[in-house]
Amino acid sequence: MINSPVPAYVFGPFRLLPLERLLFEGDRALRLGSRAMDLLLALLERAGDIVDKHELVTIVWPHAVVDDATLRVHLAALRKALGDGRDGQRYITTIPGRGYGFLAPLAHTGRPAPGTAGVEPRHNLPVMLTRMLGRAEVLQTMANQLLQLRLLCVTGPGGIGKTTLAVVLATRVLRRYADGVCFVDLSPLDEGRLVALALATALGVAVPAGEAMPVLLAYLRPRHMLIVLDNCEHVIGAAGALADALLKGAPLLHVLATSREPLRITSEQLLRLPALELPPADAVPDAAAARHFAAVQLFCERCAAVDDAFVLADADVPVVVVEICRRLDGIPLALELAAGRIGHFGLHELRRQLDDRFRLLTRGARNMPLRHQTLRATLDWSYGLLDAQERQVLQALSVFKSRFRLKSASAVAGCEVFDTLADLAAKSLVSIEFCCQHVYYRLLDTTRAYAAALLSASGGAGAVLLRHARHCLTLAGRIAADWESMPPAQWSARYCRHVDDLRAAIDWAFGEEGDVALGVALTLAAQTLFYQLSLMDEYRVRVERALERMATHAVEDPDSEMQLYASLAHLLLHTQGVTGTMLRSFQCGYALAMRTDDDSRRAEAICGMWICSLTMADFQGADNYVAQLAVLCAAGDDTTMRLVLARMRSAGEYLRGRYAQSAALARMVLAHPEGAGQLGFNNALLADHQVCLRGTLARCLWMQGRPDDALALAREAVTVGFEHNGVTLCVALAINAIPVALWCGQRGLAYAWTCLLCEHAARYGLLYWSAWGAAYQRLLDAGEAMTEFPWPSVRSWPIQIDLMATLHDAAADSQALRRVRTGQAPWSAPEVLRRDAHHRWRALAQGDAAGLDAVRVQLEEALQLARGQQAPGWELRCATSLAAVMQAQGCGAAAHALLAPVHAGYLQGGDTTDVMAAAALLAQLA
Repeated sequence: MINSPVPAYVFGPFRLLPLERLLFEGDRALRLGSRAMDLLLALLERAGDIVDKHELVTIVWPHAVVDDATLRVHLAALRKALGDGRDGQRYITTIPGRGYGFLAPLAHTGRPAPGTAGVEPRHNLPVMLTRMLGRAEVLQTMANQLLQLRLLCVTGPGGIGKTTLAVVLATRVLRRYADGVCFVDLSPLDEGRLVALALATALGVAVPAGEAMPVLLAYLRPRHMLIVLDNCEHVIGAAGALADALLKGAPLLHVLATSREPLRITSEQLLRLPALELPPADAVPDAAAARHFAAVQLFCERCAAVDDAFVLADADVPVVVVEICRRLDGIPLALELAAGRIGHFGLHELRRQLDDRFRLLTRGARNMPLRHQTLRATLDWSYGLLDAQERQVLQALSVFKSRFRLKSASAVAGCEVFDTLADLAAKSLVSIEFCCQHVYYRLLDTTRAYAAALLSASGGAGAVLLRHARHCLTLAGRIAADWESMPPAQWSARYCRHVDDLRAAIDWAFGEEGDVALGVALTLAAQTLFYQLSLMDEYRVRVERALERMATHAVEDPDSEMQLYASLAHLLLHTQGVTGTMLRSFQCGYALAMRTDDDSRRAEAICGMWICSLTMADFQGADNYVAQLAVLCAAGDDTTMRLVLARMRSAGEYLRGRYAQSAALARMVLAHPEGAGQLGFNNALLADHQVCLRGTLARCLWMQGRPDDALALAREAVTVGFEHNGVTLCVALAINAIPVALWCGQRGLAYAWTCLLCEHAARYGLLYWSAWGAAYQRLLDAGEAMTEFPWPSVRSWPIQIDLMATLHDAAADSQALRRVRTGQAPWSAPEVLRRDAHHRWRALAQGDAAGLDAVRVQLEEALQLARGQQAPGWELRCATSLAAVMQAQGCGAAAHALLAPVHAGYLQGGDTTDVMAAAALLAQLA
């Protein structure tokens, strides 16, 4: 008997409740036999498709031998119950020679999650290239169990089909989960400590390398999601601990695991996946009946795929059933490997080869599971059919952690492998996949483990791993080069999968048998990939390890050391915030670079110190580094360096309150033919220059009295920021978009962007930007009544103080005012003085004329500064505040004369807070 997770099917006048197995015509319940009900459910679950008649028989009669006539009888009964054909209405269609289909209009009823109707939930499930056979009953059972249970673990020997079942099951139940399904392949991992990081990578969440769980749980706690942990057996302890923590810390989460052994944690519902069904031992059916059993059906389908002339005859049934399928225990992988050689041997020779191989392996270790011995026998047999060249190449390919190209295979094998790789693929030892118009190859997990063990035993692993590491170094260089010119989406699709191979190569290079210098080079070359995947904290740990190994092994390489310190400085800034270690790392990289004659290295180090100065709001220091880069540019003819210099100058002009000059420089770089790419030094700068320049220009436009244009460009910066690494979007939001939204009075938009900033910074482990998000959150939550700004723990970060002081009177405190009075924050000076004057005005005692005069003097000072900066944005605010004070002093006419021309100069932004406030005051003064 089969069931369905769908609440109800509706077609014509009928309504079917699958869980209750009830069929209604209008309000009248219809009597339908058990087999007819199973047939109807099977057809409805595949509505719109033609279901093979053999598959229907397998689903409805899983433990019996049934001929076509029986199937037709029950279909006739079903058609009669539905009135199929009455008044021209057809429900079930017959395709001669193929099967049956339900092709009438069909609707599903139930209670989908709000806003998700018709929307496919997010998932990263692998695409199945062949259909799953013989698992319909267990699939339905598991789908029903997931309605009640939160942890299912599918166990069984390697090659039994655990991953296939998990993927098909997750696909079937996908729409139950509002936040979708996350598939995590644990097979590339060598250590249990990487399990949580693998989940974080699959989710796209950056976590601290040593403390992943708190960040993961914070991200997953509110989400209704299915997590699929695939291939847990080699990291079983860590996988079990992860599943237990997820279930306890995220109440809406469900976990589906596959493993060769149970996780052995409470709440685990274990499902031991059996082999595919075989005919009874005491019966040898004919060919038609034999194909009703899943093991035979799979073997025959794969044979036909290899040899289109293959036909299962009655005389062949004893060979197929007794001598092949049964001896392979109905294990899908073993059956597929055997079928892969059918074109070469034929059935009878295939049986003899298999028989000989089994005889050699009947005395396996007693403590090994029987099915594991059987699968090992199958792999040994397949390996025994290879020639020396094929064996050598298969062993070499086992070092790849993900799929690979032909050129990569040749590089690691150390020879041309075109023909050999094709032979291995034909023998089902290598899988072929297609992606981005390229052909890729992949070893099945069990095949990879088998070949890796042979490689290790051969004594040749060191040479192969060295070639793999060197190839990864070349590959990483190509990845970095293509980032400079390739569209981000295309780049990600092509290269993100290589992160596991780069990890493995780096780990080997720093291992006992490795090469420290090669490890350092790999760490540096992997920078772009780790940055763009936003694996900031993991990469920080790897950079620190590289520096430590250079020191302990006395590796003299100032250029690499400089690059490592520069990377470490940026990583520390974004993952841990402004610290002494961050400053020292910037300074070490700068000192090493200045000793070289390499202008590009010196330029990168100068850019790093410029960023360091900006984060510490040392604008004078930043100007000094701009001047240093200008000297380098004058001595050469590097267009990229000049564009980077223009970007730095644009930011510098803005910080000095020269908005017209800043905007002109930003437009120049954005419009330059070479400004559309990623630009050199972009990895060192981390945030994409296109996004940063759009943000700078948006702020300039607001200052120049164009709030509508500013807000539109801020939106654009956020949109483009999504295409780049985690830091880029954080910069777009924190430094540019949120301030512009608040200056325009768009608190709702600012709140939405703040939530996005907080979520994004938490996902990628960017503590510096998390602090910005916390400050904005407190500002928005507190409202205008706040008298003292509740600074987060990063009170020592003055650039945040300067910006927040332009957004709320409470933030324009003594420290912000001191920075203005000492000339350290010229760009924000008019607004900080205005807000401080406002704050003082509210604190005046009634009738304090002298105090009010002092407030007016400070507002006049702020207004003059705004006019000197040619900043209508600040000017309108200062003029409005000054006019209000003048009104309070009884100078209404003068106040109107002051404010009216400033307000009239605004040609847009009529719905912004500042323009409306000025208009309202003018109406009072009229």
